[in-house]
Amino acid sequence: MFDTMVESTSQVKDAGRRSAFFAVTFIIWVVGFTGLVIWQVWTYAAELSQSANDVTLLAPPPPPPPPPPPPPAATTSVPQTKAPVIDDTFTAPKEVPKEIKEIPKQAQLRSRVGDAGASDAAGMVGGVPGGVPGGVPGSTGDAAPPPPPDPPKEAQVPSGPVRKSEGVLKGNAINRVQPDYPAVAKSARIQGAVVVEIVIDEQGQVISARPVSGPALLQQAAVSAARRWTFKPTILNGQPVKVSGAITFNFVLN
Repeated sequence: MFDTMVESTSQVKDAGRRSAFFAVTFIIWVVGFTGLVIWQVWTYAAELSQSANDVTLLAPPPPPPPPPPPPPAATTSVPQTKAPVIDDTFTAPKEVPKEIKEIPKQAQLRSRVGDAGASDAAGMVGGVPGGVPGGVPGSTGDAAPPPPPDPPKEAQVPSGPVRKSEGVLKGNAINRVQPDYPAVAKSARIQGAVVVEIVIDEQGQVISARPVSGPALLQQAAVSAARRWTFKPTILNGQPVKVSGAITFNFVLN
């Protein structure tokens, strides 16, 4: 009997301790969960406010309103003038004339001739005032014909020789003569280019030759060869003319 009573008391105490433990644990969980929810709500609201502030600072301000439309232009009223009303309706005479005069034919002819002369004197009817009678407005009437054109001038032939390039001279050459190498210049081992100025007559013959540049020992041989060249006659404006130019002779030792 006593054993059963002792065990009953311990069981009651254990049940009370378990109930207290569950109650305290439940209260702790409720408080913790409530605090967590409140903390999350407060944190989320704070972040939302901060992001809203950032967006407000970064977003550009709204554009200004458009300017008002310009006022309408003042229209000046032009007074309108009414055209005079012309009554062009035919009104029959109330009474028949007793006498009808006939115009003589000579008077009609004179009136027609006079009207034609007046229109001719004043110019074309409806044309420019001061026009030429019977002509085109603005014309000079029966003016003198323009003078005939001047006769073509005769082609002038230059008095002096016509200057030609070396390429043109060599292209017109019929006979080319190569100069002889002087023995003195060959023994002295002298070589080079000699430029000879020539004048060609109307028949293509060389009438003048003179050295311009080059070694002195080679100039005479170049001049002698240039005098024996012949060319095609140069025609200018249908007439043969004299020609001048330069020829280059190259002396080279083998």
